[in-house]
Amino acid sequence: MRGLQTPVRAIRRQVFTEVAKLGFKANAETLVADMEAIPYEIVGEDSEVKYRESIYRARAVVRERLRLAMGLSLRPENKPVHLTAGVEASNISEKYYEPPLMQVIPSGCESCEENKYEVSNVCKGCLAHPCQEVCPRGGAISMVNGKSFIDQDKCIKCGKCKSVCPYDAIAKKERPCKKACGVNAITSDKLGRAYIDADKCVSCGMCMVSCPFGAISDKSQIFQLLVHFQKEKRLWLR
Repeated sequence: MRGLQTPVRAIRRQVFTEVAKLGFKANAETLVADMEAIPYEIVGEDSEVKYRESIYRARAVVRERLRLAMGLSLRPENKPVHLTAGVEASNISEKYYEPPLMQVIPSGCESCEENKYEVSNVCKGCLAHPCQEVCPRGGAISMVNGKSFIDQDKCIKCGKCKSVCPYDAIAKKERPCKKACGVNAITSDKLGRAYIDADKCVSCGMCMVSCPFGAISDKSQIFQLLVHFQKEKRLWLR
């Protein structure tokens, strides 16, 4: 999806724009309040829901994106941590990078299937039914209401059915981020959501640009950079 002006890119740009404003403002007294207001400015109460099924989930994702854009880590899911926790220590003109760079936002992940074959409505229910004939697992593919049907409990994900279907009626569903990862660093957590193995990840960013839900983001130090510029500007004006 690189090069396309998608809503995911629009959200990312909005978050960075607001973080840049915080950096230019460089006001430690109002930083916490200003940061807390950003999710409500980006996802307003009266605005149309464009990115998620509810504004509350959309704001939850924006909050985590905001933390990453500020150079902070994602909040843990098993204990309460405020949105602005750690922001005081991050409000400096120089900040060392805290790995990992690429992180999955749990509230944004749709738990896509890692590898799954499904028969679409393009199936004609042909007499030859080559998909059944080539399937090495007996009973994995049957006819239901005149159409081919794949039993996911029996399917071994070999892809032979897809390769022989004359109508290309069998679709392979893959997790986009995992498919894009060249080092097999993406697995699933206990809830089926994407998980990045930091020991394998090379921080190439391919998972981030491939996720259609914008559930993967990277850390940034744009806030610290702009705080530094403002300090240098004040010193220069003296």
